[in-house]
Amino acid sequence: MANGNENDAATLLPRFFRHASALLLLGIFVLAYNMHSRSAIGNRAFISDVAHNEFVRGDFDGKGKLDFTDAIRSLEFQLLDLAAPTCLAALDTDDNAVIEISDAVLILRRLFLDGDTPIAPPFPEPGLDPTPDLGCREPPLPGLPEVNSLGGPDRELNDEEALSWRRGRELFGQAFSVEAGLGPLFNGDSCRACHLDPVMGGSGGIDVDVVRFAYADNGGMVTQLESGPGVSRLSIDGFNRDELDTEANVVETRQTPTLLGLGLVDRIDDSTLLANADPDGTLTPDGISGRAHMVGGRVGRFGHKASMSSLKDFTADALSNELGLTVDPVHTIFAGISDGDGISDPEVSDQTFLDMTFFVAHLAPPPRRIPDEPRGKLAVEVGEKLFETIGCTSCHLPELTGQDGPVRAYSDFLLHDVADPGRRFVNEPGVEPHEFRTAPLWGLRDTEPYMHDGSAETILDAIRAHFGEAETARVQFEALGTVSKEELIAFLESL
Repeated sequence: MANGNENDAATLLPRFFRHASALLLLGIFVLAYNMHSRSAIGNRAFISDVAHNEFVRGDFDGKGKLDFTDAIRSLEFQLLDLAAPTCLAALDTDDNAVIEISDAVLILRRLFLDGDTPIAPPFPEPGLDPTPDLGCREPPLPGLPEVNSLGGPDRELNDEEALSWRRGRELFGQAFSVEAGLGPLFNGDSCRACHLDPVMGGSGGIDVDVVRFAYADNGGMVTQLESGPGVSRLSIDGFNRDELDTEANVVETRQTPTLLGLGLVDRIDDSTLLANADPDGTLTPDGISGRAHMVGGRVGRFGHKASMSSLKDFTADALSNELGLTVDPVHTIFAGISDGDGISDPEVSDQTFLDMTFFVAHLAPPPRRIPDEPRGKLAVEVGEKLFETIGCTSCHLPELTGQDGPVRAYSDFLLHDVADPGRRFVNEPGVEPHEFRTAPLWGLRDTEPYMHDGSAETILDAIRAHFGEAETARVQFEALGTVSKEELIAFLESL
């Protein structure tokens, strides 16, 4: 009789575990509730002194295998604020970059309900995380900001896109080390070091301006020197810092532009930009020309001289020239291939480059700020009409059609000669010294100082620094009365 009971128990035990697992979870939840535990949002991480880069997914205690204890300790960590894991990424059993109750449930299902329940790799053998989002020493990625908020994404993102955007933002703010390839010459140790105002991805002040130089002969012809066109501010140990070429007699600084909304610009068809070009200035009676700068067979639209035509180019150029990080040239011709710092090239992984580019490509444009009170709102409306009346919209087009809808950047993204004829400027290949891309005006209120070199402290100063093709508009602005000038500036401050 005893043997029969033992056999019955052996038969019933697995069935008991299959049905009791749900009750076990319920009991833990009730216990957590009674102990006033916090909600499981995965916002804590254990920062170890030693990197544990290889792990088994679901293995909380690092024993190299999945067992019942791992699920229990995962729930204790999430619900009871008890022991932290050695490797946070190991708890993320579905690899969605968030530690949550369902991760522990997956372990229980795998052990007791369905042995085929999938666990994300690395599993069952230890290995590296194929999607290094949480890591073993890094805290979880910050959440996703509201769509179209300042510094947030420009549209709803699916799960995969949201993870890439969040990783990209984390990398954008990350300080790169010398061991990771920083340098040998660089201007900052992170993208955020320069693009930080009013949010990460925005513009930068004159303290982070970069320097460009050239040589002008007695006839005023400006050419680039072999050592140019730029000078880096910093260098790593063992490398001499950049010095300005002694032959340079044309030196100017370049302001850090905002990156907000640039993905929408990237997704404007070439035909739309070319439709507004008038390189000879003969298509309209206003004397405004507008020339497209072709780069690699596409209209250049990024940089003060429209020297880059895609955000991949822009990102690679910044990583190379501002941080000294090399990128695989398969992505873009602007990739820095080798920099001689002893770190294996490329120093930026494909995933890192793609995540950073995706983040920048889907940063929302700056939202407008129109006053709520009637008088301020009316001033903005009147100022907008004046902006068009005096001719500013000949270059600063209020809207262009993009692949995602209207792009209200207030720019045609073409080259114009609007610079002070009394000053000398640095040229670039295919672009004359006095030619500059029409700067987009969205977010203008948060990007002071103004002009490509930050030489205008106020919006009024910036208007008065327009010459050449913008001469007529500037003269008409000066002819406005005091109130009208204030209304026009109120409109610009609303962008």
